[in-house]
Amino acid sequence: MKRSFDKQSSTQQRPNKSTSVFFSFAGAVGFALALTFAAALNSSSRAYSEAAPKFGADGGPESEGDPDIAPFGMPSVLREDDSATDPGDLDEPAEILPERYLIRSVPWRAPDFRKQDGALGWSPSAFSVPPELKDRVAFWKLIYAKYTTDQGVLHDIDDVTVVYESVDFTSIMRDSTLSAKAKSRARTRHLDATRTRLQKRLEALSEIKSESDLKDPRDRELLGLFTKLPPAQLFANPKAVKEKIARAAKKKRIRFQLGQRDKIILGVYYSGRYMRQMEKIFRSENLPIELTRLPFVESSFNIKARSRVGASGIWQFMPRTARPWMMVSRDVDERNDPLTATSAAARLMKSNFDRLGSWPLALTAYNHGASGLVRAIKKTGSRDLAVIIEKYESRRFGFASSNFYACFLAALEVEKEARELLGDVKWSLEFDGIEIDLKKPLPWRLVVDFYDGEAPLAELQNPHITDKTKKKNREIPKGTFIRVPATRAEVIRQYFAGDIKEEELRRKLAIVTPEE
Repeated sequence: MKRSFDKQSSTQQRPNKSTSVFFSFAGAVGFALALTFAAALNSSSRAYSEAAPKFGADGGPESEGDPDIAPFGMPSVLREDDSATDPGDLDEPAEILPERYLIRSVPWRAPDFRKQDGALGWSPSAFSVPPELKDRVAFWKLIYAKYTTDQGVLHDIDDVTVVYESVDFTSIMRDSTLSAKAKSRARTRHLDATRTRLQKRLEALSEIKSESDLKDPRDRELLGLFTKLPPAQLFANPKAVKEKIARAAKKKRIRFQLGQRDKIILGVYYSGRYMRQMEKIFRSENLPIELTRLPFVESSFNIKARSRVGASGIWQFMPRTARPWMMVSRDVDERNDPLTATSAAARLMKSNFDRLGSWPLALTAYNHGASGLVRAIKKTGSRDLAVIIEKYESRRFGFASSNFYACFLAALEVEKEARELLGDVKWSLEFDGIEIDLKKPLPWRLVVDFYDGEAPLAELQNPHITDKTKKKNREIPKGTFIRVPATRAEVIRQYFAGDIKEEELRRKLAIVTPEE
């Protein structure tokens, strides 16, 4: 499904034709979480040639504020310590659907990335793991497939192969006497105590003078993270290793990474709603379909994903980045429409590739900005991402940017091996629905009526309509779209064409009911 872009209007216009799209009914099969359906969507924006200046010359925005947090794309798996302690992360709102929709799912199928000859920059080995990034990818595979969001690891921020120990919050989370805020505080205390204890141990280890000081097996384990030399040889000339340990003992070097296994399992489920259409969009843009898996890193395909800096939707667009491509207003936020955002992300990644010449660089630019990668190339004299990660020194090129491509490769591998690594994963079932362009404003209450008054179902099929619009029953402006049950689409089209009045529409809706 290909998005269209209208250069002639200062506001977004949608094509005149209505398009059949796919939605999904949710099911809680295989999960302890309430699973649901949401719409797979269609939208429009302006042509890239018009939008590009608003992106800057790079075709993707640079980070602002915190230099280590790129505003275009806020992958939750790359958050710093706050992801272990923020109560908002512990009590995420569930998507709620009428009971009859909570039983549907389909078996998951492994992805098939073959038969892409001619796709931009694609070959059968295009997304194989470079030897230089092997250890980073292995680290992120553990985060995705082994540790849940009730667990995590303490590791060295400069070398993710140095994993000191795991941290487990399970007992805290199972304490039914604690509120979400109390659990958050307890997690914080536990994490801080564990980090402080580790820091003091590393500081003490950096001061030892002989092998006889290694009285605790744990000290030998930690020492083995920094050198492969046996202690007897090490203490003949220990200065370099001791200095390395002393640097690693600094508080800012000991980073916590929260696990993501449960979110990835849910992400696999959610991806079933949209993946077929997402792949169709990327194929229409002549792009490798592997790229459609980037939302595993950005949002785990959660349509409610919101970052602390304002990114939204499964592709985590920032408002200023999205506006040239999508409608973003108080009433409509098309960043939260999975397929509209997919179309915009495809064009942005194509622009990045055209400028940078490789997918490792183009994908890193999705997080860091293409012009930032151009500066890195000039400064290091290399287009090899591994070399850039090793040699490029910039406050803007922080932990998130340097690990972004490794995260993507890890997500690809985990999805391919989902059944072995994650268990009996399921896909959400697609539902055939119809998207209708709005040529005049429409009150939200009427959209709910299209779904027989089932507001949760209407909301999950139209996630681009903002909460303020729904709660205050404001009119949805023209120039966007709504999603309606397929069996009622023709009647609703007659209403928008002016062929029938609202009274006649309601009478016919009482006759034309969706199929069960």
